[in-house]
Amino acid sequence: MMKDIVFDFQEKMYSMQMNRIFALSLIILCLWTSCKRADDEPLYPPTPISRLYISFSDIANSDTQVYQNVVVFDPADSTDYFPTGNGYNTSPNQGMGITFSPDLRQVFQVSRLDYSVRYLTVSETGAVSTSSRSFVDSVRARSFRSIRYNKLSDQLFITNDDPATPANASLNIYNNPSRLVGQQNPRKNIRLTRRPWGIAMTGTKTDTDSLLLLSTLTAGEVWAFNLAGISTGDSVSTGTPNHRLTISGANDLRGIAYAPNSDILFLTDLGATTGTATDGIIYVIENAKQTIRSGGSITPSRIITGSNTNLADPIDIAVSDDSTRKQYIYVADRANKTVMRFNFDANGNVSPNKNTVTRLSLTPEFIYLDAR
Repeated sequence: MMKDIVFDFQEKMYSMQMNRIFALSLIILCLWTSCKRADDEPLYPPTPISRLYISFSDIANSDTQVYQNVVVFDPADSTDYFPTGNGYNTSPNQGMGITFSPDLRQVFQVSRLDYSVRYLTVSETGAVSTSSRSFVDSVRARSFRSIRYNKLSDQLFITNDDPATPANASLNIYNNPSRLVGQQNPRKNIRLTRRPWGIAMTGTKTDTDSLLLLSTLTAGEVWAFNLAGISTGDSVSTGTPNHRLTISGANDLRGIAYAPNSDILFLTDLGATTGTATDGIIYVIENAKQTIRSGGSITPSRIITGSNTNLADPIDIAVSDDSTRKQYIYVADRANKTVMRFNFDANGNVSPNKNTVTRLSLTPEFIYLDAR
């Protein structure tokens, strides 16, 4: 009888212990599942980041002259000041487009004259390594402009202008870019009948709901391609946009940026003249996805221009529109050699929210904002 009681007690204790182990395992599994990052979510740091990467196009005049062709403003959204930033000598032969991947922790910068794409490692504190690797496309490249990286397809998209022969202008797509070295041909070379400049994407997923947007020179148009449709396959072909939008009154479109949380498209226009004139323009297009798909000629929702703006040759643009953070419009002006910051809701002939305290010593061409 005593043995039966002891055995029954031991059996109950064992059952209770197993139930505890099962419950603990279930809690751990639930926590792991709920915290696991989805493939299309950005890599969030423990501390919010706001870093503005700036690419400069100046070329050194001698072997002894050293230019810092990449500067990082960090933090770019500071209330009290707009920092001059840390500079890095990345040695491009005329630096153009720049982009950053938080997942690869790499900055990609293209060169206009030697057909190269450089990629540099970025530390957790935002320091850019000056020891870069690169690949070259001397077959399809003519004059690289803007660049963007798509994480899910692991592809670089680069606009390739050809001022001498516009028919050769193209969108070049390179697969697995951080593994490329030496001479590389693009996986896809999509010929365009318009000279392209800037690149933006309306989302990170490679599905039909995401669009790849190109700003075009002289024609005042925005071309939109279904991202999934152009991300697959190998080809050299003439590209026909899925959607085409004409900005009424546009002269020379350059920078393009999309704000996903507010569904707003931003474009810069050099205006009718170049140099010191203040006829540069920022176009703001609300309800952007539907407007792009509808196509045709439109009047922008807002236009930022005038003498107070100091916009002479606004060459590129970046935006932050997270409602839980400070929201700004960042603009690089090539003629004034400045990077300006406007309030997100700016409209008309308004002054920048912040400007670089002094003119930059080099000429900014492209910017990219890492806001996480």
